[in-house]
Amino acid sequence: MKKLSLGNIEFDNNIILAPMAGITDLPLRRLAKSGGAGLVYTGMLSARALVRSDEKTEKLLKTTEDERPVAAQIFGSAAHIMAEAAKIVRNSGADIIDVNLGCPVKKVAKAGAGAKLLADEKLVSEILESVVKSVDVPVTVKIRTGLLPEHNAATEIIKVAYNCGIKMVAVHARPASQGHSGFPDLKLFAASCAGAKIPVIANGGVVDEKTAADFLRVPNCAGIMIGRGALGNYSIFKRLEAFFSSGKKLPLPSKTEKVEWLKKHVQYSVEYYGEKKGFVVMKKVFHYYVKDLPNAAKIRDIFNKKIVTLSDFNELIKLF
Repeated sequence: MKKLSLGNIEFDNNIILAPMAGITDLPLRRLAKSGGAGLVYTGMLSARALVRSDEKTEKLLKTTEDERPVAAQIFGSAAHIMAEAAKIVRNSGADIIDVNLGCPVKKVAKAGAGAKLLADEKLVSEILESVVKSVDVPVTVKIRTGLLPEHNAATEIIKVAYNCGIKMVAVHARPASQGHSGFPDLKLFAASCAGAKIPVIANGGVVDEKTAADFLRVPNCAGIMIGRGALGNYSIFKRLEAFFSSGKKLPLPSKTEKVEWLKKHVQYSVEYYGEKKGFVVMKKVFHYYVKDLPNAAKIRDIFNKKIVTLSDFNELIKLF
């Protein structure tokens, strides 16, 4: 199994938790780290909100020792604001700064940020240079293969990133227009890896040994980044590490394991946000824990409509 390092930061492996807006908060990152993730990312943070000292955004920057190394992802379309935001993130304790060049959400694209930037290499260069110069830690980027199917923007953007001092790039192997649906384009991903002078990490649709192996067979692929495939399934990092180190296929998590992860996630969420907000935030991920249960729809409905206290939750667990 390959190990990765950026500067003086060494990862336990090359299997990484992807940044997911509104999802990869501190409670979830701690679970992924305990499940064997070599690196974890915060959700996408607005550079403008950080510079405005937005309280909600600042809350998402809190990190703990047990999740290190941790990368914080920022997005924006103005170089000077991105640079200021990077300083704020660095001062918060993040080990790595990541620049989002791949978010396909319309609201982000309308602001000229995320995947929209793939069409403007000059602005990408300005942003990346400004961010790299503003901090003393490694800077990475996350991109898409392009805006539309068969559009290869990644190859040139990776060259731009390397010239700006970027240390690693994660490529979501689907075009922005495809969102998170459909199969990743391994051909375009391979093209983005070819000739890259910085580590290229594969992202998009990784859910098991096969989907990970498909990417790792691509020449010059340096690692795997897992998003939705890790939710409620945190041992996927250890399972993949074992598989690629020794060829062993470890068992999938049992229902009991998933329940224990859920209990711990609720505990972390309530500790971090408080009881009321903790359960509101959990609604974004709860369905991943119960999707395979025979009475999943009923349990999900109860959780979304009636669970507001730990006492309520402890009663719901009895239905599992």
